[in-house]
Amino acid sequence: MPDDENGTGTQLIERPFENPHAGDPVLGPRYADGYKEGAFGDHTLDNNPAGEPGPAEDAFKEGFEDGMARFEAYKKGFKRGITVGLRGVTVDDFVPPPLGTEHVEDLKAAWLEGRDDGLGVARIVRDGIEAKALEAPGFDAPAGPIHSTPVSGGRLYSQEFNGERAIYFLHPSGDAFAIDAPIFAEYEELGGLGSFLGRPTTDTKRIPDGRGKITEFESGTMYSTATTGAHEVHGLIGAKWKELGGPTGDLGYPTSNEQFERADRGKVSTFEHGDIYLWDDLGLQVVRSIQVRYRGTNCFAESDELSGQDETYVVATSVGPNRDATVSVRSPIIDVDAGGTFPDAMVVYQGPPAGIGALTVTMAEHDTGNPDEYRGQIEAGVRLAMNGLAAAVAATGVGLTVSGIALALANAGAGPIADAINDAIDSGDDTIGTAVFPLAPKSLIGLARSPLQRERDVEFHLATPLLTGEGAYKAYFDVTFG
Repeated sequence: MPDDENGTGTQLIERPFENPHAGDPVLGPRYADGYKEGAFGDHTLDNNPAGEPGPAEDAFKEGFEDGMARFEAYKKGFKRGITVGLRGVTVDDFVPPPLGTEHVEDLKAAWLEGRDDGLGVARIVRDGIEAKALEAPGFDAPAGPIHSTPVSGGRLYSQEFNGERAIYFLHPSGDAFAIDAPIFAEYEELGGLGSFLGRPTTDTKRIPDGRGKITEFESGTMYSTATTGAHEVHGLIGAKWKELGGPTGDLGYPTSNEQFERADRGKVSTFEHGDIYLWDDLGLQVVRSIQVRYRGTNCFAESDELSGQDETYVVATSVGPNRDATVSVRSPIIDVDAGGTFPDAMVVYQGPPAGIGALTVTMAEHDTGNPDEYRGQIEAGVRLAMNGLAAAVAATGVGLTVSGIALALANAGAGPIADAINDAIDSGDDTIGTAVFPLAPKSLIGLARSPLQRERDVEFHLATPLLTGEGAYKAYFDVTFG
């Protein structure tokens, strides 16, 4: 019985056939040998050395071509049997179409043989899928026809069921797997059987923690929960995560499929309580949290206003992968004199590296405006600038969004941010200057591992250039593992 709907690579049952050279002691056997090779053998002349040119070899080739015609008729019949059989037909009275003008009875018999074999395979497939549906809870009603896909070891048949579920049945092994929602929907989104995950190797099962589900595939595993959705893990990142306890470890369930870390050409999978990165030069990096803090200000020159001291503050904006993740904080207003140093420790961002793509810093001198209103205007300006840079971010490629933000801002500099802030603000306070730090995950991790620098009394990893709009100042930040 064949192992795929085209009959390719199968062996027909050897049956009697017409031999036009049956009475010739030389040509008859050579024709029969060629016919058997074409119809019942490996269906190719490549593995059969040609004999001496002449009538005997011509008879062999004639037989081979007639045998191949029989094999082709068998395949057409088998395809017919599979096609109608998967629709539920059990007995088919369709008359074989014209298959050739010679050896008509041979061809008809081969077509009927193939049709019956196809109907038999279809019955096995239907019964296997039905049995699996009865076994698996929730697979109540088919939602579509049965599809078939060639795979190593046979052919995989699949049928969708109500509620974004599917059953896969492998013929001839008889293995069957029930894939439940939402894992099936995500699997299809990734390309299904044509994706890197390959075919399923287990049913969707409940994880003992009561939160999640799991399905194993040839080249990866997919997990789902009500809060995280369905996501895959695979390769070195997947192996590391499982080593750390998998879904019941301290990283929790995956919150993304493996993504391209485009700024530094790495890979990353994000989880509920951290990320796992992979770069060729750094290897695997497990990061549960990153903290970015404002560490203070140094004054190098005051403004030329008549007041004895400047009253300054800093607005720091962490630029996240979406509008809601772009958030500003404001430092206290301080009275400064030239040469003054003012350490601080205000948290600007706390979370995974995949939550921040850049840090924008605006220093202002307080006059008559409302600093909190000014902070809101700065945040709106940053968001407006990021909207304007959306095409530039997209042009950096598909992958981790914050990596695209870091790349786009590295190319654009502080200009678009500063211009958007200036357009957005309406305050009685004066802007001293704006700086932008692109912060791709690899650079964040590198900063967190590097020793602190010091200028006057302020320790830092990042320092703005000298901001000189009103006076001359620098603002400082550090990055630590949270």
